[in-house]
Amino acid sequence: MCSALSLGMTFQLSQLSQKLLPATFLVLLSQTGCGAELESVEPVNPSFFEATAMPACGTVLASWNGSSAYSNGSNTGTGYSCAGVGSYGYQYQCVELVMRHFTQKWGLRWWGNAKDLLTNAPRDKVDVYANGDSAHPPKPGDMLVWTNGTYGHVALITRVGGGTLDIIEQNVTGSGATTLAYNGASVGSRWGSWVPAGWAHAKANGGGGGGISWDCNKSAYNGNQYWTCSGGHLYKCVSGVPQRQVCAAGCNVKPLGTDDTCK
Repeated sequence: MCSALSLGMTFQLSQLSQKLLPATFLVLLSQTGCGAELESVEPVNPSFFEATAMPACGTVLASWNGSSAYSNGSNTGTGYSCAGVGSYGYQYQCVELVMRHFTQKWGLRWWGNAKDLLTNAPRDKVDVYANGDSAHPPKPGDMLVWTNGTYGHVALITRVGGGTLDIIEQNVTGSGATTLAYNGASVGSRWGSWVPAGWAHAKANGGGGGGISWDCNKSAYNGNQYWTCSGGHLYKCVSGVPQRQVCAAGCNVKPLGTDDTCK
C-alpha cells in the first residue's frame, strides 16, 4: 500500500501528462506499487477531449426524481473517481448514478462496467431491450447503455417524447443532462459514432418497458400528438407507439393543442 500523499501526487502528474498526450498516455505506477489499486486514468469517453472546465468533485450537476448526477471534477472523462468508493460504486463514475437510482427506487443492484450492464442485468427483475425495439420503448427511470470503447457508458433516462429523449449522467463534461434524438424506435448517436446498444427497465418501474395501455386517439388533436393527463400521468403516442411519463405528484391539464404537464 502506498501513502495517500504519493498516490495523489502521482495522479496529478498523470493528469498533466494525459492532457499533453491524450491518445496514447497510460499511467503506470509500478514505481510506487500502486498500479493495482488505482482505477484507470485513461480517457473512457470522448468528452475527455472537450475543453470544458467542470465544477469541483461532488457538485450537483442535474437531478431527476430524487437522484442527482454529481461532478467527477478534474477527473471527468477518465476512469478515476474523485471521491473514491461509495455505497453504489466508484464516485462519480457513470455506473454509480444508475446503480444508486435502481437501488434506492427498486432495491436492484448488479455489477460490471457500463458496457456490461445489459448483459448482467437480473432478468427476473429487469427487462432488457435493444435499441430500435419500437414495441418496448424506453421510459423515464430506465438506464440507457452504450457498449463503445473499453468501458462503455450509461445514463439515466428522464423524459421520452416529441422526437427526443432526455438523460442525466455522470463522468461526462457539461451540465450533467443532455437530449438525444429518438424516433419512437431508435435512440440517436452520441459523440458522433456512439450509438446506444439498448436500455434496461426495472419491472417495478410501472410494468413492462413497452406494451403501455393507451388509446392514441385520446392524445390526438388536429393531426398531432400531445402529452395528455390521465390517471395522474402523461400519455401520448410516437409513431403509433404509446408513451408514458410518470408524474410523481400528478399532472396539470392544459388547453387543447398543448402538452399537459407533470405537477
